[in-house]
Amino acid sequence: MSASAPKAAHIETEPAEWQPRAIWTTGRLLCGSVSLFFAAFVFAYFYLEALDDNHNWKIGAVHPSKGLGIAVMALFLVGAVIYRLAARRPEVDELVSGVIAILFSLSAVALQFFEYTKLDFGAASGGYAAVFFGWTATYAVVALMGIYWIEIQTASLWKVRREGEREIEIPAGEVQLIRNGIEAASFYWAYFVAIGVLAWIVLYIV
Repeated sequence: MSASAPKAAHIETEPAEWQPRAIWTTGRLLCGSVSLFFAAFVFAYFYLEALDDNHNWKIGAVHPSKGLGIAVMALFLVGAVIYRLAARRPEVDELVSGVIAILFSLSAVALQFFEYTKLDFGAASGGYAAVFFGWTATYAVVALMGIYWIEIQTASLWKVRREGEREIEIPAGEVQLIRNGIEAASFYWAYFVAIGVLAWIVLYIV
């Protein structure tokens, strides 16, 4: 099944800019989706803290490691910045930056779950602990979906560089669509990591 109108004499040719625009729009719509999704955790944090009538916001010593938290966000940030620069500046190699973004982001996810083994509290240690585990674990799992998108774009680019551009039924061309995909993925990833920075500020500083 083709994502575009097939090329044929009796079918009007699809404008070359349609597919790139669709990819561009997809990245921005995903940003809106994750914003609404993680807004629930922001609401839960401040709602439960404000209604702490029974003083169960934090039960016992509930202090996550700021060092590990900083390390997780630093890995995400470095990967996102490099990948976004590659999409915006031609002098930055998109293939290398994609590999860096994948490795750094996977390391951040692994470090996030490693942090759980070093905590002295569990999800039942009050409202804060419940939000902390729910927010960070969900963020790490959703991050894997974004990393998978980056991996697809990186692998597609590597294949084109190795085998050359193929003839496809989309007027925009294979290389153009891959570059549009990298732009959309890098925009989404930068936005997603910005949400992670917000999470870090709320959970570790506020």
